[in-house]
Amino acid sequence: MKIMYFKDSDALTIDFRDAEYGDSEEIFDGFVIDFDKSGRPMGIDIYYNASKFVDIDRLMKMVPEEAPIGISERLETATKR
Repeated sequence: MKIMYFKDSDALTIDFRDAEYGDSEEIFDGFVIDFDKSGRPMGIDIYYNASKFVDIDRLMKMVPEEAPIGISERLETATKR
């Protein structure tokens, strides 16, 4: 799983797993679910105002410190901007 938060645009991307992309569906203004070729959800994107829907600070605390690069370091770097 990959979690990326972009402070400058207040956007959040959560990729549940790697898969071959099939389609996307906007389920709410700015909320997009990505589906694989089999129609299974593979991720969610919140394109703006993510911090109004997700507690970003709490999310960062839930990411283990030993998480691979691409999760904790990107979150930490993005929120320090």
